[in-house]
Amino acid sequence: MAARTILAIFIVILAAVPEGWAQTYPLSEASQAGACSRIHLEMNLAGEMRVNKEGKTVSLKLEATATHDFAERILSVASDGLPEKAARIYENAKAVINVDKEPSERVLRSDRRLLVAQRTQDRLVVYSPAGTLTREELELTSEHFDTLALPGLLPGRAVSAGDTWKVPNAIAQALCGFEGLTEQSLVCKLEEVKDPIARVSVAGSATGIDLGALVKLTIEAVYQFDLNAKRLTLLQWKQKEERDQGPASPATTVQTTVKLTRSAADPSAVLSDVALVSVPEGSELPPHLTQMEYHDVKGRFTMLYGREWQTVSQGDEHVVMRLMDRGDFVAQATITPWTKAEKGKHLTPEEFRQAMAETPGWDPEDELQAGEVPAEGGRWVYRISALGDLDGTKVMQNFYLVAGPEGQQLVLAFTLAPKQADRLGSRDLSMAVNVDFPGDRQNK
Repeated sequence: MAARTILAIFIVILAAVPEGWAQTYPLSEASQAGACSRIHLEMNLAGEMRVNKEGKTVSLKLEATATHDFAERILSVASDGLPEKAARIYENAKAVINVDKEPSERVLRSDRRLLVAQRTQDRLVVYSPAGTLTREELELTSEHFDTLALPGLLPGRAVSAGDTWKVPNAIAQALCGFEGLTEQSLVCKLEEVKDPIARVSVAGSATGIDLGALVKLTIEAVYQFDLNAKRLTLLQWKQKEERDQGPASPATTVQTTVKLTRSAADPSAVLSDVALVSVPEGSELPPHLTQMEYHDVKGRFTMLYGREWQTVSQGDEHVVMRLMDRGDFVAQATITPWTKAEKGKHLTPEEFRQAMAETPGWDPEDELQAGEVPAEGGRWVYRISALGDLDGTKVMQNFYLVAGPEGQQLVLAFTLAPKQADRLGSRDLSMAVNVDFPGDRQNK
């Protein structure tokens, strides 16, 4: 009789509070310095970009594919428990972009395969200890899915099937690739557990700023967490993107699918301490390695410049870059190869001043500064800074003439609103003095 009574009470308790007996699963991944993962990424993108041609908006078909295979070793962990700095060795990194059926390829030089990915505040900075990267190499290795933010999708606690949790804003911003986050509603849900795999869905939207343009994303994703290995092992991420036209990017409507697989790796086999001797220690970014390198399509010059400058147009006659500072358009640089002079000669200051005064649409009004700028490698640099009217707009222009010992000449014209002079600072000067001509100096 007593046994029956106890059994009956137990059944009543189970029926009355079934939630209290729901099984929970710890979805948490401990990020530790020295831990190493092997990662495979596949990306497919399709949609259109809209550009202005002769006063009309023209839609161009846009397609892209990318594949990355790399090992990633955590070097340091932030106070929030997420990786802050990691070393990567790329076995494969390739992207093919088709704009209106015109393909272009992105690849990584063999001596730039070792990279460092480091989060500084809300920015992910990627650089190579071996030297500077080109813009194409940077885009290839820093704009793929942010693997350092991946553990941030986990709740960091035990949850039951059906439980949901909101993605933190910092993680949403990192995974969406925004410079600034406006709003987001990304929610994770533990859908099911089939030992040892927990399957989690991610859904919602996010809005933010990238290169000064408003971007709206709608996201549907799913990932798997291995309860035995205690790590996120697979992710499929689908997003629809609506991007407004910005000062350094066209308007686009695209759909992107990313597939990621992730497994533990032995650091001694791929990213040993010996292999990382060239990686700078600490959290301070090395300025000389975070610069970009530009190579003229005809081999007439090379140049080092800050990565905040975005190339918006390039051709045989000139290159146009725009300085984007935290999403704001600050200045435009127009870089023009000039007529070559005799060996050891160049335009005189007065000839240069007259040539710049004849720039189409430019009416100089007040010369602020003029004179030589110290330069190395036998190069001669002259600067003229002036206020004036450019096509009906009051602007400030800084003109630089860079001349090489063999008679090579390059003109850099920086155009900006006068109120932006402080934000430009010395970044125009830095670009001008880091121009090289063939045979003048070895690349840094």
